[in-house]
Amino acid sequence: MGHGSFATALNCMDGRTQSAVTESLKKRFGVEYVDQITEPGIVNILANSANGAPSLDWIRRKCDISVQHHHSKGIAIVAHVECAGNAVSDDEQQAHLKRAVDLVKSWYPNLTTLGLWVEKQNENWFAEPIV
Repeated sequence: MGHGSFATALNCMDGRTQSAVTESLKKRFGVEYVDQITEPGIVNILANSANGAPSLDWIRRKCDISVQHHHSKGIAIVAHVECAGNAVSDDEQQAHLKRAVDLVKSWYPNLTTLGLWVEKQNENWFAEPIV
């Protein structure tokens, strides 16, 4: 069992997003820690993989650990500008994000699930909920 309070981030592996997402989720959910489950272009995997795909199953198993063992208070799925793992327009990536949120909500219907869009403003990266 995890000690402390947790939220879960299904995030791109891009290190530029990590701090902004962690800080956003700590504030939003009032938690001490954020479990980061990362894959390049994770919203594309979640939005476009058929159920049962190995990468999708692996993401879900990691998410189950966060939810069941760390008692995650909420989940965020993250997309961001300049994503090399999902090199599509911002609009298309945000559409992927919406589909990904719907999928994860179906896994954990009683848990708050949101979509975060991360972008750079001046020299700082920030996360804002869009779904």
